[in-house]
Amino acid sequence: MARTLRGTRLKKGLSVGQISKRSGVREWIIREIEIESPSYVPSEGNTALLAEALRVPVGSLLNQRDRSVERLRHRAYEAAKGS
Repeated sequence: MARTLRGTRLKKGLSVGQISKRSGVREWIIREIEIESPSYVPSEGNTALLAEALRVPVGSLLNQRDRSVERLRHRAYEAAKGS
């Protein structure tokens, strides 16, 4: 999701602030997504708002978000298993 968000934003010549204003999603959330923060996954609602603001298919970003959630769950499982 990070590459899609950042790549599309840059391709359209938009700043994080501009996307924030268009979508209503706070700038820090957009930055967390773009740096692929290992501890943050955006809500479905914020994902949909960002997709609309960037004019990209909502389903595509939601699928990418879901994969991020699964990766976090897997990491948490592996960490718990190793304890």
